[in-house]
Amino acid sequence: MKRSILAVVLLTCLVFGGRLWAANEFNKAEAFSVKGLKVILKQNPTNEIISVQLYLKGGVLNLTESTQGIEAFIFSSSTLKDKKYAEKKWNKIIDGTGAELGSAYGKDFTVVSLRCTRQYFDQLWELFSDYVLKTTFYDERVEIARERMLMRMRQRQDKPDVTVRYLAEEQFYRGHPYRFDPLGVEASLSKISMKQMKSHLKKALKKSRLLLVVVGNVARADLEKKVAKTFGKLSKGKYKQTLPGAVTHTSPSLKVVERDLPTNYILGLFCAPAQTDPDYPAMTIAMDILKWRLFEEIRTKRNLSYAPDAFLSTELASYGGIYATSVQPDSTVTIMLAELKKLQVEPVAAKDLRDRINVYLTLYYLSNESNAAQAQFLARFELSGLGWQEGEKRVEKLRKVTAEDVQRVASQYFKNIQFVVLGDPELIDEKLFTSM
Repeated sequence: MKRSILAVVLLTCLVFGGRLWAANEFNKAEAFSVKGLKVILKQNPTNEIISVQLYLKGGVLNLTESTQGIEAFIFSSSTLKDKKYAEKKWNKIIDGTGAELGSAYGKDFTVVSLRCTRQYFDQLWELFSDYVLKTTFYDERVEIARERMLMRMRQRQDKPDVTVRYLAEEQFYRGHPYRFDPLGVEASLSKISMKQMKSHLKKALKKSRLLLVVVGNVARADLEKKVAKTFGKLSKGKYKQTLPGAVTHTSPSLKVVERDLPTNYILGLFCAPAQTDPDYPAMTIAMDILKWRLFEEIRTKRNLSYAPDAFLSTELASYGGIYATSVQPDSTVTIMLAELKKLQVEPVAAKDLRDRINVYLTLYYLSNESNAAQAQFLARFELSGLGWQEGEKRVEKLRKVTAEDVQRVASQYFKNIQFVVLGDPELIDEKLFTSM
């Protein structure tokens, strides 16, 4: 009993403490332009970590069949021709300061990031900007990067979770621009040349295509000076960001890939509202309730799967998903579909809804504690077209989700599920998997 009371008190503190934190912190964020480059700065004097994230807008919308993975390839194989930051010196600086310099790739953007302490910010900003602006390519380095990327791609087959996700997205996004892989496919990576990379990077490094987000104990005047001296020298360009169209499926489907595995990997994806859609907050809560119910019904009560899951993607063309591994796939999917239908026909009890919203928001705030996470949070809404200020508005919208909202989005979106199963075809009832 004491533990339960303590948990409730802790949860309440986290929720309301998080709410106050968000209200205070987000008010400190500001956006401005430095010689035509949009910058979002959130000053955070509470710690000495500075997160710098430079986003290249567009993601896979800027790719073709033959250039899949080109931006990942560029930043995986780039080096510096500047003697000041030859590769050995560069690595020594990074290791000696405890900083992180890297890049990440998604369907909506590529981001090059720096995380460091305030003490070394001046020195590492110079290294960061040189890494982006003074990139060059050498045959040996490019080929090493190519082989590493191809090897990682082939290793997907060794990880069933990765494989089933890849196959499910391939199935779900067929015919859509998101069918392109930001990390590339073997056919594209095998043929991309240094000439193509140089040309692509030259087009990408235009101020109209870039967004810079900085969170940390940084003065605006200092940041403006640094940006003007480096990225401010880039040309403006004429890049116009476009958003991907929604994915539509008019019927359910099933793809079974035979694998000799100890269990069966099941993943079903279905269309969901975009982040810009007014239904996105309600869908977020609906999927969180579904996740909780699947865990209770499939793992806790029946022990059919160790980690059943339900989730909502954050891409601009969204999907909802249900996942499980099980030696009894038909029984597991029967329960999954029953819980989907239950949300469609039965309103969620008021107490359950409030509890789930509070728990979700607690985890939401905790996941945005670090400066890097806050930078990603601001960028996510800015790149969606809603504007970075939408972050705190989204929290209030989540709080206002009703049982009727949950039932409505469940009825609208929980259908035409695109299932992929990795495992034993003999255990799969096609009629069941394509019944919703």
